[in-house]
Amino acid sequence: MKKFLAILAISFCTFSAHATEIYKFDTNHTNINWSANHFGFSSPSGKFTDVEGTLTLDEASPQNSLVEIIIKTDSISTGNSKFDEHLKSKDFFYTEKFPTAKFVSTSVTPFGKTSAKVQGNLTLLGITKPVTLSVKVNKIGLNPINQKKTAGFSATATIKRSQFGMEFGLPGVSDEVKIAIESELTFALAGSNMPYKDDTAAATVDEWKIIPSKSKLEFRAIQENSSITGSFRKFDGKINFDKNQLTKSKIQIDIDTTSIDISFNEASDAIKSAAWLSVQAFPKATFTASRFTNLSAQKTFRADGMLTIKGKTIATPVEFILEEYSQTSARVVGKTTIKRSTFLVGDRDPKKANGVKDEIEITFTINAER
Repeated sequence: MKKFLAILAISFCTFSAHATEIYKFDTNHTNINWSANHFGFSSPSGKFTDVEGTLTLDEASPQNSLVEIIIKTDSISTGNSKFDEHLKSKDFFYTEKFPTAKFVSTSVTPFGKTSAKVQGNLTLLGITKPVTLSVKVNKIGLNPINQKKTAGFSATATIKRSQFGMEFGLPGVSDEVKIAIESELTFALAGSNMPYKDDTAAATVDEWKIIPSKSKLEFRAIQENSSITGSFRKFDGKINFDKNQLTKSKIQIDIDTTSIDISFNEASDAIKSAAWLSVQAFPKATFTASRFTNLSAQKTFRADGMLTIKGKTIATPVEFILEEYSQTSARVVGKTTIKRSTFLVGDRDPKKANGVKDEIEITFTINAER
């Protein structure tokens, strides 16, 4: 039941007035608590103790903020070891098969200076459902203990565990699970305007060369109820990546926006116009990343990077799989989802954007050699 996992969704909005900054969750001061009614007699509670993730905070434009958090489900703790083991079993979290739960925000809607609604997708037991958090900003400032900039949030949400396939004990054990989150996050690095630096003095790994004829960068949008697909025919970049030396890895991908090719021919000129990609003023889009996380057995990774489109830089996590990886060749496939309106591409209102929805799915295949 404690689908409270939704919990994950935990604190990550953002609000104030500075440049984009990246924060990491402080596990010693982050509590993800849940409670569920037990036959009307009581409301047992518990928490998850192993949480990691990042918050990209845009204090000047909170709606552009982004949060991603991963919870290790076997860290569930109620203070009763037998109860904990039951919660880890197939009846509830099935931690042996599903060791993690994940929340990724999709939008932030501020209300005043200290509160917001954070919507996102929660993946639990292999099922992904939308979850909304009510978030309060407690304080953003210098931590007197470690002298680091710190952001503190409180958040609440209510979810239905049955939506994730967790049905044991229904209806005696309530379907609704209440989540209460208290979190602190520590400043990690400045997120905006982070160009790729070819610093030969710094220790980096060998560079891969992209093979254009075997690589592709595609996107998919929804207009009304129809799928619109397209691609960028020209892109290149610098890839210094070693799966065994992630801290020394970094990438920069440069995309020629003028090379856009779209399946809907009538939209070709429109997509290049000032209201959309404005390719004359901004002929290049760029993705940079120097933070990588190994998600599974050195095959699946996440790059916490920055995407710049039309001069607007937004934190953008990208997941990718190493389908092939040797001393001389590599093949990578990956994807991410962005909101076009955060980059000022088209109007935020789909009705004013010719029916094009805000979310754009991006997929890529990169073959490289060295």
